[in-house]
Amino acid sequence: MSEEDKIIMKIIADIVEVDEEAMSPELTLYELGADELHMVEVTMALEQAIDVIFPDNRLLINPEKDPTFTVGDILRIFAEYC
Repeated sequence: MSEEDKIIMKIIADIVEVDEEAMSPELTLYELGADELHMVEVTMALEQAIDVIFPDNRLLINPEKDPTFTVGDILRIFAEYC
């Protein structure tokens, strides 16, 4: 796992308030207890911390409506923009 992946997962863990050690790319955001507001916060934090903009709002999902969206999906989307 790259250093950027670790930073992204730490940001997600901090915002969703889960143990950083429990994070893995296979976990769904629904399993982590994330909601739509968490995803707005995650998107804003990633854009600020890593100086990237996600113009198509692909991270602004509702984990309750899309319970299959994973941490790995966020990592892949991030990789597309960097």
